Amino acid sequence: MKLSINKLFLILPFVLAGEAMAQQVRSFSSKEAVKYALENSPTIKNAVIETDIAKAKVMETTSAGYPQISGSASLLHYPEVQRFVLENTVNTPFYIKELTQDAPIAFALQLANSFNGTISASQLIFNGSYLVGLKASKTFQELSAKQLKQARISLAEQVMKTYYAILVNQEKSKLLDLNLSRLDSTYRETKVLFNNGFVEKVDLDRIEVSLNNLKAEKQKTIRLLALAGYGLKFQMGMSVKDSIQLSENLVDINPESIVPANTTIDYNDRIEYSTLQTQKALAGLELKNIKAGYLPSLVGLATLGVNAASSKFGNIANVTEKNRYAPYSFIGLSLSVPIFDGFQKKYKAQQTNLSLKKINNGFKLLENSIDLELNQANINLANANTNLEIQKRNLKLAEEVVRVSKVKYRQGVGSNLEVTNSESSLKESQSNYYSALYDFIITKIDLDKAQGILVKE
Repeated sequence: MKLSINKLFLILPFVLAGEAMAQQVRSFSSKEAVKYALENSPTIKNAVIETDIAKAKVMETTSAGYPQISGSASLLHYPEVQRFVLENTVNTPFYIKELTQDAPIAFALQLANSFNGTISASQLIFNGSYLVGLKASKTFQELSAKQLKQARISLAEQVMKTYYAILVNQEKSKLLDLNLSRLDSTYRETKVLFNNGFVEKVDLDRIEVSLNNLKAEKQKTIRLLALAGYGLKFQMGMSVKDSIQLSENLVDINPESIVPANTTIDYNDRIEYSTLQTQKALAGLELKNIKAGYLPSLVGLATLGVNAASSKFGNIANVTEKNRYAPYSFIGLSLSVPIFDGFQKKYKAQQTNLSLKKINNGFKLLENSIDLELNQANINLANANTNLEIQKRNLKLAEEVVRVSKVKYRQGVGSNLEVTNSESSLKESQSNYYSALYDFIITKIDLDKAQGILVKE
């Protein structure tokens, strides 16, 4: 028993350390949360895989211009050799006097066993579609990289908005605790006054109703915070079972340091514009590819082979017999010239030209949309900043009203209803303030996105 206890004390520190590591809480700032998400999100990992697929596609297209070599072999045995039937006719090379006129003659032109082996090679010398395809595959790779960047921006926006939503609700939760403590104190004071006959039962009941509502709101806020935490971990690519802590503080946000953006912007800073440019380049290459279909295609060919045959199967493996294996080879060129395709390429080109027109119209629409988005972001930021200042002022006034109403109530010159109303107004002011703060943060994120600087490579 003594030995077992000693072992237990030796093992216990390691067990506790393991549990502490398992329960370790990871802390993230908003930038760290975005960085972690960009490195671990399955959505981003799949987008990265798509870029790798695009790279492999480029190599696949390129390899079509390399020499193509193939080999083949066949070993055949004919249990019944195919024979040709002719008639015994005078004045023909195969006429046999011993047979009657026009008697059928059956003879074989091959042996019962045969072997054939070949090695063939081809080299593309000229093909217009291949040259255009090389450029198109590289452009497709660029498009894949831009789509990855767009996915990163979208994920960063989601993570940041969720992160700050949690921060705001955490502050609301703290305020609920303060309000609960303050209202509970008021309830206990009022209960003492009621027991001493200084207040009516309705005054006590009114405060208890407010207290119960506040407790219910607190429980709801706790559950919503847990749900938002699950959502943030999901967006970041973390297991929802892991623990996470947000290291930033809303006090650190300085609205005065955030200034509106310029109303003019380089459209190329927006990934949507750059992506549209790549799509236009792809459409242009598609048009070139269609036109290249009118050009001839030239391929170099070379084949080396050998034939062997025997009446007995065992003899076909005897490579030392002279003339048993008969080699053959050829080299040449294969030219393919398109003549008429029923106007297929003409109408394909027509469709591509129309698609290019749509893309050009898309440029105008996107430029206008970016200008509108930037101006909206500036206006929304100004409105959010103004509203935040007003709600901050209202919060201070509401806190002062609560303080004064409680002093008056204790001194007997104020009513219980006045205290309850002031508490309700304070709660509303607190909610309005944090809603305004969250709106301000969101408009700042939207402004960064409108300028194309939300995620810096």
